[in-house]
Amino acid sequence: MMILRWFASQWLVSVVLLLYLWAGWTAPEKTVRALQYGGTLLLSVGLLIVAVMGLVGLIQTWISRDVVARLLGKKGGIKALFLAALCGTLLIGPPYIIFPLLMTVRKHGARWAVITIVLAAYAVKLPMIPLEVGFLGWPFSLGRSVLTLLFAIPIGLLVERLMGDSPDHEYLD
Repeated sequence: MMILRWFASQWLVSVVLLLYLWAGWTAPEKTVRALQYGGTLLLSVGLLIVAVMGLVGLIQTWISRDVVARLLGKKGGIKALFLAALCGTLLIGPPYIIFPLLMTVRKHGARWAVITIVLAAYAVKLPMIPLEVGFLGWPFSLGRSVLTLLFAIPIGLLVERLMGDSPDHEYLD
């Protein structure tokens, strides 16, 4: 029963395991190559994941809940929302870096609007604008970036309203 609960709670891992079992049964040679590709990818991102978890640990230890609540919580007001938009545009890297970081900030008192705005603004990525412009041009890049940032705050406030003032443990534990 405990094993079934684990498989249910880890549904993605369970699905991947089942797919590998099926693939190994139907095409063993392709499955070996798939495992090699997956292992190579795991090694290449492994250090990055360890570094992110270390960063999350530092944030949990060094930045007090009071500071986060004051800057990014309800007390932060509209400044917190604009700070979230700015931080989101400055972040680069894959989502598996951003999500644990945002979970930590949320547990420390950031409001749902801030988390949503960071994620929305993360789509802009200021350091990547020159690359985007090079491939897609200024009109597209500017239009997409401006619209993304204009809608980030209203969407953040809407998500916050939908989430309500529920305790963190319902969503984060």
